[in-house]
Amino acid sequence: MAKVRTAEAWPALRYILSLKWSLAGFVAAFLLSFLSFGLLGYVLYCAAYPVVGAAYPPLSTWRPDTVWPLIVGAGLVWSFSFIPAGVIDHALAGRGVARLQRNIWYFVVLWIGAVAAWLLLIATNLPPLRS
Repeated sequence: MAKVRTAEAWPALRYILSLKWSLAGFVAAFLLSFLSFGLLGYVLYCAAYPVVGAAYPPLSTWRPDTVWPLIVGAGLVWSFSFIPAGVIDHALAGRGVARLQRNIWYFVVLWIGAVAAWLLLIATNLPPLRS
């Protein structure tokens, strides 16, 4: 009976190991959002600006006491997008999709994660802007 449980655990372990680079990216981005003092979040804001800028005013018009927590928070929230990116990459690899196409989809998922992180944080944490 123990051998059956071990045999059942191997596919799950193999799947998790196939996501090792995405999990490493998640940990690295999570730590980098703290260690960079918000630089990662600002870079993500620049990347997401075509969408975020259409819905909200520029970062320079925000109240200074709310900017830094949002910038750091964006890096923290965005780091979780490495996990679905890895899952999608794994699924595409199983279907025989070329590496270049998988890399493009990985990048697209990370960009969507940056946009989603900023929109979520702005919608839930940004107080009304001063005129």
